[in-house]
Amino acid sequence: MSRELLSSKVVVEEEEPRVRGIPSAPTSVVGAVGLAERGPIGQAVLCTSFEDYQATFGGFTPDSDLALAAMGFFEQGGSHFWAVRTVHYEDASDPESHTATPAAAALTTGGGPTPAVVRGTLRPPFTLANGQRLEVSANAAEAVDVVFSGTAASVSAGRPGPYTLTAGQSLRVRVDDGRDVFIPFSEEDFGDITQATAQEVAAVLNAGLIGGRATVEAGVLRIASDTQGASSRLEVGDAVANTVFGFAGGPQVGSGNVQSLRAVELAEVRALVEAAVAGVRVAPSSLGALQLLTQSTGPGASLRVQGDAGSGLGLDALLHTGDASGATDVLHLEARDAGAYANRLEVEVRPPTNGAPETFDVLVLEDGAYRESFPNLSSAQGDARYVERVLNDERTGSTYVRAFMVQPDAIPDVQTVALSGGADGLVGLDDADFIGSEAGRSGLLRARRSAGPLPPPGTRARHARRPQRHGALLRGGARRPRLRRPRLARGLQRHGHRLLRLAGGRPRRAL
Repeated sequence: MSRELLSSKVVVEEEEPRVRGIPSAPTSVVGAVGLAERGPIGQAVLCTSFEDYQATFGGFTPDSDLALAAMGFFEQGGSHFWAVRTVHYEDASDPESHTATPAAAALTTGGGPTPAVVRGTLRPPFTLANGQRLEVSANAAEAVDVVFSGTAASVSAGRPGPYTLTAGQSLRVRVDDGRDVFIPFSEEDFGDITQATAQEVAAVLNAGLIGGRATVEAGVLRIASDTQGASSRLEVGDAVANTVFGFAGGPQVGSGNVQSLRAVELAEVRALVEAAVAGVRVAPSSLGALQLLTQSTGPGASLRVQGDAGSGLGLDALLHTGDASGATDVLHLEARDAGAYANRLEVEVRPPTNGAPETFDVLVLEDGAYRESFPNLSSAQGDARYVERVLNDERTGSTYVRAFMVQPDAIPDVQTVALSGGADGLVGLDDADFIGSEAGRSGLLRARRSAGPLPPPGTRARHARRPQRHGALLRGGARRPRLRRPRLARGLQRHGHRLLRLAGGRPRRAL
């Protein structure tokens, strides 16, 4: 029958029945959490080969089985390995509370007058409270207040208690960018579930909330996020929320001039201080701590920082003055990833390759071997070879260090500096650091939420949100494995590992 329609009509074509196949999905997907030499902390990264893993997380370390697990997985035919690097967290629900620190150094220039500098003793992120302030006085001028503000997203019940509840009812709550949490109500939680008081409801909610809290203020039930700042989010929604409690529908948003008061970044401090105080700059020190500097130099430059936010930022309240001559930090260097591995890095400054004035070369060394070279860099922000822009470029920049200009337009002297101060953050490591937190989206909970649909070929899926269907665990045991890959067997036995357990979508097979 012709398929060409010359006029409007209904055409019926009969075809032989066909069996439509169901496309199969790869099942060789593993998620693993462990210690690594380097790499992002608390983020699930997809690796499709062992070389891919090494490029992101480094090589073997005496404290970790993660690299060994990745090598064994790929040698056994695996194709998609989701790796999460973990360290010790002071608070598992706060992803910024990890104790690993990046190594840092500073390129300097000497001989000229120096600015007045207030050097901090703490590295970001900083923990502050709503309304705390800095009083900054530069060059004997009147002090200017810099206020840090942040309020949590919250919602209050529109109906007073007591509340008529039914056993089995639940309240849906979502805090920040976490998942929906359904908090059930049962008869044993109340003296009389049909006459539930606001205090009883708050107690039940607090037992199930992640990253938030319920309070009763003047008899009114209130739910709030633990995050104070512009990134705070809260949503309470379902039929129970509206009909029983009278909570407002839709997401509630926090406010403030920082994203989160419990994790204030140096860039946020810089933006607030430099916008409010003329003649003062904010930059990281050679150790990565906060420091404030005057733009003017010499003995006439002075700087004093007071206020209740000073202690949270690690700043003293003394008067600091500039000098007639001395070494001045020009460029702050920081390892891209936290960890002690970066203490092996050095950065060398050489005269420019092309001999152009006001330019210089930067080379990065690891264990004494040259790894990267960036010729003919400039300290002028408008230049195409501006050092910050070149070194920090995500595609063509350094894979080892990041650069932050401290003294604009200044040229660092020819020198070689070693990065120092990097720490792996393993002191106090316990099971909670591996298991993670739903609120902090770390550990196994990060791996389970990240290993989802496979990405198209040639791409790297980073933050898929569907649950993981396949997982992998490594643990010690009482018997030695019989591996058909001798390289893996020797590696396992040399490092004292006795049992390798892999669980995945494929049937188990003898290793």
